[in-house]
Amino acid sequence: MFFCRTKNPDKIVAMASILILGGALPLMGAIIAQFGFGLAPCHFCLLQRYPYLVVIAAGLVSLLVKRGGLRWRFCVAIGIMGLLATGTLGLIHSGIETGFFHYSGGCVADASANQSLDALRASIANAPLVSCDQPMVEWVGLSMASWNAVWAGFVILLTSLQYRFDRNRYDSAQT
Repeated sequence: MFFCRTKNPDKIVAMASILILGGALPLMGAIIAQFGFGLAPCHFCLLQRYPYLVVIAAGLVSLLVKRGGLRWRFCVAIGIMGLLATGTLGLIHSGIETGFFHYSGGCVADASANQSLDALRASIANAPLVSCDQPMVEWVGLSMASWNAVWAGFVILLTSLQYRFDRNRYDSAQT
């Protein structure tokens, strides 16, 4: 039959696509901003990147398990938790940038633990001085940290809507 009304749930990968792209796009943007435009990240900028790796991994693993099963739901939950983590870090970073929160730590020196003391001092001295309380770039009045929180919220919304859609699809396919 040319047009099939029912779909095979095992072939549907929309959730994985949302998680993988939802994690990869902001990471690519951050890397392009850092290396393409020379915007050195601060401590919180770097922290906001790590949860996206968890989101991407959850999306990839969700491709390997049965859609709609308990493991698949666990992958979706891990992906949402990663998005919540990076969104929360983005909100905290935005609060630091606006002066709502006070933060005085964080060094972006890239120093290996097995270097000599002089090499370590030179590495710290040559590291870019990036303050967490000054936004590097603002677009439409929001800093990159604020946009990270907005993006994470948007992907959580998409993930939740897709989960609801998939849950209805998988539950009706099993009955």
